[in-house]
Amino acid sequence: MASPWASKRVPKLLKATYLADQEYLLEETRASKLLYFPGPVAWSVVFGALTYLTLAGTFHLPKLAIYSDALRRFAGYVHVDGGRLDEALGALFAILLIVGLIRILVRYVRWIRTVYAVTNRRVIVQRGILGRNFDEIPVTQVRGVDVRQTIGQRLLGYGTIRVSSEGGTRVGNEDWIGIPKPFKFQKWVENATEAIVTTSGSGGGVPPGST
Repeated sequence: MASPWASKRVPKLLKATYLADQEYLLEETRASKLLYFPGPVAWSVVFGALTYLTLAGTFHLPKLAIYSDALRRFAGYVHVDGGRLDEALGALFAILLIVGLIRILVRYVRWIRTVYAVTNRRVIVQRGILGRNFDEIPVTQVRGVDVRQTIGQRLLGYGTIRVSSEGGTRVGNEDWIGIPKPFKFQKWVENATEAIVTTSGSGGGVPPGST
């Protein structure tokens, strides 16, 4: 088995100063964007388009004739002035657009605040943006890494990971949802665990490739 330390890299998401001497990053990731953003982005696109189409005539912008005609017919049906109907619907759609943009911002903050990482010594969950909290499981305490994927998640390339740990640490035995390429992440954790056991059993305290 190739040593997992063959691919040492500088952390881009994990705070590099959190790593100890002779500790190397193997993998780091955030949850998949596909878990957080498709819903609010689609919402914003739809209501952004409706806002434009409804208010285009008011601001003398290019209009979609079929949409404008439908609004005029609806205004006549409900006996409301066409201009007032456009303004009312435009305001409603604009509010819903703003709601969508706020949802995107909230989802973005939730997405960037959590980083999952595995090193040659620990499995780490970094939480926070300005202030950061670190939870960890030493790889010597890892007892298993389970991956669950629904059909939809498999098509989208992410899944749920649960790292079982000795002693039930806070990050152990909890679901990490939306991990991209979850089987790859699982493999890194298992490789790190096996390498620690191998080096300990051989009496070597230094991981392969550290010299």
